[in-house]
Amino acid sequence: MSAPDSSPPVAARTDKGVRGHELDLHVTFAQALPREQALAALLALEGMTVELYAPHGQPEAPIPSARLTGPLRDPEATRTALTGLLAADARTIEVGLHGFLRSVTGQTEWMPWRKNTVLPRNRVDGVTFAEGVKFILE
Repeated sequence: MSAPDSSPPVAARTDKGVRGHELDLHVTFAQALPREQALAALLALEGMTVELYAPHGQPEAPIPSARLTGPLRDPEATRTALTGLLAADARTIEVGLHGFLRSVTGQTEWMPWRKNTVLPRNRVDGVTFAEGVKFILE
């Protein structure tokens, strides 16, 4: 009897050609933050892949912005985290379910946004997480 297949489902693998939508979030801080403080500010968005944007060639410089990607697990918890970021460290946040195509080699191609919607900072409840719609909270 052979052992059960323990590999993750095809949709979760990056070495197979897949397409879908993933939470894509870009945070611009009100002022550049030290690396540790920027990471601490983003902790409420657990389970996401974080990419800190440091000035080119200066990895220890203060961080002006960051990008987070990953699955949308709990829309209400995500809205709560966005509200906290906007109340504390964030100047603007761009968030939405971004369409992607992942090649058989694992390279990700992001699809263009279908629509941009600008909302005031206090309207996080208006973020619907509709596929292909980017919400800009400023």
